[in-house]
Amino acid sequence: MPVVNSCQVDACAYNTEHTCHALAITVGDSTHAQCDTFFGTQTSGGDPVSTGHVGACKMADCQHNVRLECQAPGISVGFAHDQADCLTYAPA
Repeated sequence: MPVVNSCQVDACAYNTEHTCHALAITVGDSTHAQCDTFFGTQTSGGDPVSTGHVGACKMADCQHNVRLECQAPGISVGFAHDQADCLTYAPA
């Protein structure tokens, strides 16, 4: 599974110092490449010693997507259009 190299979405429960600690995130809703795992709360989540990975990607039109699985070596998550988005998304 591709690693989440960085996450600039500080308000996410899984983000600590720009590192995602969710064991696996889901990207997209078939129309927009947002991080579906984003969860805004004061409570810290995830595994503090693990780095997040991409578990599933619903963006079938992304050049890194093969059968709804991300094939990029790693991704970055950050703000785009006021949402937590996969910044590695690239239309095929």
